[in-house]
Amino acid sequence: MHDASIMGRILATCGWLTWRASLGRTLTMAAALALFVVASVPLIVPHLDPQPDDVTVQRIFDSTVEHSEGWVRLTGRVVPLADSPTGERGVFALLVDAVNPLRSIVIQPAARPAATARATVTGHLRYATVEVTEDLPIEATVAGTPPRIVPHQVVVLDSTPKPARDIWWPLAVPPALLGAMLLVGSRTGYPVFRPTRVVDVLSSPLAVSERVPVVFGGRVGQTQRTLLDPGSALLLVHHGERGNLLTVQPMADHGGLAPPPVTIGGGWTSGRIGSLHTLTETVPALVVRSELIDATFLFARAGERDRAARLVSVAR
Repeated sequence: MHDASIMGRILATCGWLTWRASLGRTLTMAAALALFVVASVPLIVPHLDPQPDDVTVQRIFDSTVEHSEGWVRLTGRVVPLADSPTGERGVFALLVDAVNPLRSIVIQPAARPAATARATVTGHLRYATVEVTEDLPIEATVAGTPPRIVPHQVVVLDSTPKPARDIWWPLAVPPALLGAMLLVGSRTGYPVFRPTRVVDVLSSPLAVSERVPVVFGGRVGQTQRTLLDPGSALLLVHHGERGNLLTVQPMADHGGLAPPPVTIGGGWTSGRIGSLHTLTETVPALVVRSELIDATFLFARAGERDRAARLVSVAR
């Protein structure tokens, strides 16, 4: 399927949805706006949850922590300490930074932690004079070289680490997509006509003896039909003073009398070649505007459309 046909089907799906909703243009726009508001909720609500500053130990060394209360999140290796590095009573451990294992900081949990190769902790910075004198295990060093320890701050850990913010963006997709479809559908209508420049320029115009069956939506003379309930007609050609003229003969409904034929021509005539897209199919179409006709004609084959269009002033 061509890209143009795929796009036409997508627009037709949007138009069909809007048509089925039957809300009218104003209510449809309001419904689309409401859906966009709903879609924004799972994106905005997580940002209302306060979060610590995700930092490395080097940023604490550089005093570039941005959180006003010094609330930080760190990731690294946890090494319990046997002695207090601050001279205060309590439980202490060393966190060796996961990004730069030659940088570390003393942490103060509520209970003695287990040695952990990788952990994520959150807590608040507190000023303290730090001096670690005990020997560190080899896994807390880099080839025997101990990491530098922040000398003037420790991290008092939260009782439960604050989890990272989780944006619930998948929940925003359905209402946002539905809102966009309603918005597009309110502009395109249903079915959707899309013009094309792909025509058979070598096709010959319809001859006087030929008749082409079509269906139409719009106004043909005094006959009015919609594309959702199209009428049947024949396109035929008759001689005019200035050449052959295309004529539309609407068919009778339910065995009644057929309306009189209507000539496509006169003071001014214009047309557009394209395709009409519905939810399930794509049909060659010709839009005609004249003094007596304002309609879209649907053809069984693109070649028939192009031959009829040769008798109309088609915009390309």
